[in-house]
Amino acid sequence: MIRFATLDDAQELLAVCNGHEIRVDPDFEAMPLSEIVEFLNGYEEPAHTLVLDDGGIKAVMFIQSSTPRNRVEPDFFTIGTRDQGKQLFDAGFAWLEQNRKGFDVRTFCNKLDTELLGMFEASGLSFLRDYYKMVKEPIEKDLPALPANVSIEAVELRTNSQLLYRLETESFAQHFGYIALDHDHWLAEKLAEPQLDHRGSFVARVNGDPAGLLLSSDGRADVNGGWVDKLGVLEKYRGLGLGKLLLRWGIAHAAQKGYQSIGLGVDTGNESGALQLYENQGFRPTVIWRGYSTTI
Repeated sequence: MIRFATLDDAQELLAVCNGHEIRVDPDFEAMPLSEIVEFLNGYEEPAHTLVLDDGGIKAVMFIQSSTPRNRVEPDFFTIGTRDQGKQLFDAGFAWLEQNRKGFDVRTFCNKLDTELLGMFEASGLSFLRDYYKMVKEPIEKDLPALPANVSIEAVELRTNSQLLYRLETESFAQHFGYIALDHDHWLAEKLAEPQLDHRGSFVARVNGDPAGLLLSSDGRADVNGGWVDKLGVLEKYRGLGLGKLLLRWGIAHAAQKGYQSIGLGVDTGNESGALQLYENQGFRPTVIWRGYSTTI
């Protein structure tokens, strides 16, 4: 039976998702229950979660929509047979055809997941690029020394939303696949993220002028780790080492909260030098996510 999932299914869905990923990659860092709850609730819009229930949940597709971005992101996991997985995969894309016509589809899976990659390619999805999940462990509590003309301050997200919004959208404007929202949708999306660290928003200034930001998340709290949600520097201030200073500030913030590690995601095709920055600061890839896309 194919049905929609509810929050009552969260614990079983957690077992399905982690069972899928650990089967593919025994070193996979298990998802926390809070991430499954976030999947079920949705981000800026209500989510739709389809499951194949055959004496227990055998497969799940979490469907996250962003109408302002004209984008939909399905995430698929299965512990069932190949036929059960294919049945739900096809049902999920049929739902998208009926309910998200004209949307761009963006989906990801572990590069080691040859079965799911085969389903992506057989369904006509096109390869985009690879993304790393990177983790640094251990992490240092000491804040970096700042040049005389540079300051970094913690700011409250809601009160400083216009500033943070401008810094993020202008910093990421040229990044592959980035679609800017208007301010109100951007703020609503941030405030809807239950794992966002509201004490972990930082702004870097050069001679008093805003130049970059770092937003932190508690998305790895279940494994005693922090997460860098966003790190960006305005184009006119690049080359001054602000990205490194903000990153080290975020690392110290996570360590001061008691976390033992910190993670982040990075586009391997990013031309800004972000990957080299993270590697130089001791981050190492733990998962390679392969991105695919199509238009429904």
